[in-house]
Amino acid sequence: MDILRRDDFQGPRYDKAAAGWWSYAWRIMVKWTRTGEVFHRSRKAGRPVPAGMITTTWGKDDRYQVATDSVIGGMELFREHGLIQGKWTPQGGASLTTYLVGATVRSFRPAYMTWFRGQQTGQAELDISPSAGMADEPQRDIPDQRAIDPYYAAATYDELARILPHITDPQVREGLGWRALGYTQAEAAERIGLTEKALERRLSRTRAKIVMITCLGVPELGEGGAR
Repeated sequence: MDILRRDDFQGPRYDKAAAGWWSYAWRIMVKWTRTGEVFHRSRKAGRPVPAGMITTTWGKDDRYQVATDSVIGGMELFREHGLIQGKWTPQGGASLTTYLVGATVRSFRPAYMTWFRGQQTGQAELDISPSAGMADEPQRDIPDQRAIDPYYAAATYDELARILPHITDPQVREGLGWRALGYTQAEAAERIGLTEKALERRLSRTRAKIVMITCLGVPELGEGGAR
């Protein structure tokens, strides 16, 4: 800690330490979101989620998104208050990882409520979006005659081949395929039965998941979670 403090909690040594802390907190949050323990922990920390907003049916990708957003917020609290302001010390009684997880739990409620409201908004948009009776409905079956730069196509194919194994949502996979063919996000969303905003939310979750796996070295977790 003295070494990291001399580095002002930045730079390669801090980044290496932070990646390890991030991985630890993220695994814990993924496990607690799966079991529902996170709602109990959040309530204990004085940040309860309203009973009417607690869900037990969210999927793995949704839980990954909320866990990731919670850890992002927790790491900011941890660095600013625990490290820079020195509110965590080796003599304080709590371990460094316990302090970090506590900060992450305190960041869970805003991350979760943002996700929950986004889900409600997305569903409302789907409920009111037109699905039949459109005047140009037959045109949807006409192949799109758009030219694709061969270099762009090859680069896109390589990128998709790298990331597709990490994408479990079939609609996101199909949406990325349409985007790779040159369709706009709105057009891709329409073809897979989502609103543009709903597709963007799913893509955002997917990007966060891939960053965790490919950049931070966090392996794909099964439903067993962390120990």
